[in-house]
Amino acid sequence: MTTPVFVEVTGRRIEPFGDAPGDALIHNRPLSAWQEDALREGGFTRADAPRPPCLVIPDTLFTTGGALRAFVDGAAGRDAVLVLKQSEVGRTTVPVQPDVEAVEAGWRFTRIRFLSGRGEAPVDVVVDPQEKVLELPASPFLAADGPMKLGIARHPLMTLHHWVHILWANQIAGGIELLGTPKWKWMLRAVGAAFRAGSTNKWRVLRKLNQIGRNCDIHPTAVVEGSTLGDGVSVGPFARVLFSRLGDGASVMSAGQVEFSTLGPRALVSQSTVVRLCVMYPEAVAGQYLMQQCVLGRGAVTTGGAFSIDLNFEATIRVPLDGKLHDSGTRFLGSAFGHHSRAGTGFWLASGRMVPNGCFIIRDPDDVVSRIPADVAGQGPLKVVGKTVKSIAPSDGDLVSRRADQPQQRLAGDLEREVQREQSEPD
Repeated sequence: MTTPVFVEVTGRRIEPFGDAPGDALIHNRPLSAWQEDALREGGFTRADAPRPPCLVIPDTLFTTGGALRAFVDGAAGRDAVLVLKQSEVGRTTVPVQPDVEAVEAGWRFTRIRFLSGRGEAPVDVVVDPQEKVLELPASPFLAADGPMKLGIARHPLMTLHHWVHILWANQIAGGIELLGTPKWKWMLRAVGAAFRAGSTNKWRVLRKLNQIGRNCDIHPTAVVEGSTLGDGVSVGPFARVLFSRLGDGASVMSAGQVEFSTLGPRALVSQSTVVRLCVMYPEAVAGQYLMQQCVLGRGAVTTGGAFSIDLNFEATIRVPLDGKLHDSGTRFLGSAFGHHSRAGTGFWLASGRMVPNGCFIIRDPDDVVSRIPADVAGQGPLKVVGKTVKSIAPSDGDLVSRRADQPQQRLAGDLEREVQREQSEPD
């Protein structure tokens, strides 16, 4: 017999995009599709009201059917609340989530509960995400206590309230498939890839583990490793795609780099642009030279010469949610660019910021040279003064004025040195 589940509508809108949680994209699929997969996998049926006995979850939830089934089985018919077990994947994904409480065993998700109908005090049921922890070398600014720890979970669990959750959900979603596939299948794939590569070199094997769609245009000098490419994807000369997922029609121009990122359909990474640990919605354009830990909304455009700061040396980065600043738990975080927003050249964007939908940001026009007089030709080096350029060589009037503004003692010193010079020169 299947277990009924009621999905509560929270009314949440994810800033800065204004999207309902179910429309948030994770590996180019809406959260609502992931939820349907989880309910089907866990043996649940949707209920139109919270009639006990039943499972109640919020519409912001991203998890697997296995995690929900473990919770319901652990509840054993009692009123219960889900607690995510202490874990690296939990530590890196629970920040900025309302209705999540830190407890000794981990983190209590108060909106994920089982209703028995008996009106009992709920018990905590701890769910293990079944993670594998990787240790990566990192700067002491990112991991002061040693190597950076990365949790890959078979059964991650988080709720999406903020753009940082879209970022983190995309980064951990791959673990569901990675750890959910039996080891023997991975071994078979690896052996087959090594046979096709004619080598056991890990990089050559990774190239054979790609999943490439139809009608893709990959330049012979491009490198694609351990990635999934949809139909009609273009990868230009000397470009690189590493452990990433590119939607149908996405493009990476010459010398572009995409690492550990998700690109939506028809998204574009410009020439020599590096996109690392980012999420790009459909038709987004990344032209900033280096983007890390950022989310670009649908049709958003960033250009070269604009920079998103992604590291705070002194403390963890705070982000706004519901009118308050919340600790993101990390010093390494970029920014979010709303749907159809545009970022021009020549400015810096502080870490953890949100650019609203449709917003167009440019540098101060007073800092842009717009007047170049014709008579400056041949005057040597030119300097920028306001919006115009002028010769760097001072005029006679400028020298007189500058000397008139100097302190008297400095003028006296200049006169004394001049007299000494004249007396030392032969007649």
